[in-house]
Amino acid sequence: MSRTRWVQPPQAQDSPTKSVPVLPALEVVYLTDPDLLAEVLPPPLTPPAAPRVHVRITDIDLTFGEYRHKELVGYFAVDAEHEGRPGEYPLLIPIDLEAAVAISRERFGEPKKLADLELTRDGDRVTGRITRHGVTFVEIDGHVVEKLPTPEPYPARQFWFKFLPAVSGSGFDAGPLLVRMEQVRKPESVERVDGKLVLRDLPDCPVVDLPVREIVSIQWVRRASDNTTEVVGPVDPEAFAPFAAARY
Repeated sequence: MSRTRWVQPPQAQDSPTKSVPVLPALEVVYLTDPDLLAEVLPPPLTPPAAPRVHVRITDIDLTFGEYRHKELVGYFAVDAEHEGRPGEYPLLIPIDLEAAVAISRERFGEPKKLADLELTRDGDRVTGRITRHGVTFVEIDGHVVEKLPTPEPYPARQFWFKFLPAVSGSGFDAGPLLVRMEQVRKPESVERVDGKLVLRDLPDCPVVDLPVREIVSIQWVRRASDNTTEVVGPVDPEAFAPFAAARY
């Protein structure tokens, strides 16, 4: 047995997102320019039928005995397809928990970046903000106006890319690999929000490059999910190379 904590025996680990309990989130879906959406999709992902963008802030506040786990996580994703199967391709997953960044990138390929996040509900007033380098580049503000019918559990899908940039500075030392997460989303409640989404420019999080053409929905939701993640296989490194820099 090691006498220091630098050496520890390997242990199998379940995915931390395998089963997610009911959590509150403020979500916006909007339509953008279809040509711009198509431009941000790395092969082998292909454009969807409708150019939808998903913006979400989720409050994760869980208690395990005396231990409390607290984090806020954002989500900025576009609709995409792979071999005819629809899903969502996140361009950015901002999070305020440093410990979650490295393991999410290295193990799963999730595009996580540190940010300051806010999510509040005061009566019917709801607000969400994502800030990085002093710029609040995502802001959602509004009022809950009605309760909507709660959907039955439904399938969803996410696509991630896992890779290691090359030591030489060009290309990759490992990957890229396409990773797919299959979800079953299980809503507990859904409420319609009358509000607005504001996107502001930030060079390393260029959300404004996918402008809002039409708001489809703004909702306050409480939802659980079951998730299964797997590696689909390798992708063309030369084709993926132009999409790698934005992940960092």
